Amino acid sequence: MIRIATKKDLEDILEIERLAFGEIDESEMVKNLLKDETAQPTLSLIAFQDDQPVGHALYTKAHVQGADVSCALLAPLAVIPEFQYKGFGKRIMKEGFRHLKEKGVDLVFVLGDPDYYPRAGFQNDAADLGFSPPHPVPERHRDAWMVRALSENIIGSFSSRVRVANAINTPEFWSD
Repeated sequence: MIRIATKKDLEDILEIERLAFGEIDESEMVKNLLKDETAQPTLSLIAFQDDQPVGHALYTKAHVQGADVSCALLAPLAVIPEFQYKGFGKRIMKEGFRHLKEKGVDLVFVLGDPDYYPRAGFQNDAADLGFSPPHPVPERHRDAWMVRALSENIIGSFSSRVRVANAINTPEFWSD
C-alpha cells in the first residue's frame, strides 16, 4: 500500500530515510524540507509492506525561471535495504507522478542515480534538455540531473534554470 503521509508518519519516515541511506543526512533534509515554506506544497508518500513502513518519497515545489509551468523536485526517494530491488521505489514514483499530474504539475526533476531513474521515465542530463540545475553539478555527474515530463510536448519548448526550496538551495547539495 502507498498513501499520502501524515504528521503521524514522521518518525517512520525519518527511520526509513536513516535505514535506506545508512546515515542521518537525508532524514535531516526531509525534516528541513517539510518545515520550509518555499518547498510547499509538498507531496510526501509512504509505502507499506503489510503494516511495515518500507519506503518514502518526498516531492517539493520547484520553479523554472521565466516559465509558466508547474514543477516538482523528487528528493529523497528511500526504500529500506531489505525491500530494495523489489519494485517499491518505482511504485512510489509512479503513485507520485499520478498525484502530481492530477495537481497540474508539468515537470519533475531529480538528482540521482543515472542508471536507476530513467527506468521510471526520467531523462538524463536535464541541462542538455534546457533545464540548468540550481547550482553547478560536477561534470562527471551531468547525467544525474534528470527531468521527467508529466505534460506532453513540454521538454524542448523553453529553457531556463531550475530553482528549488531554500532548504536545499546550497551548493553542497549539488556538488557530491
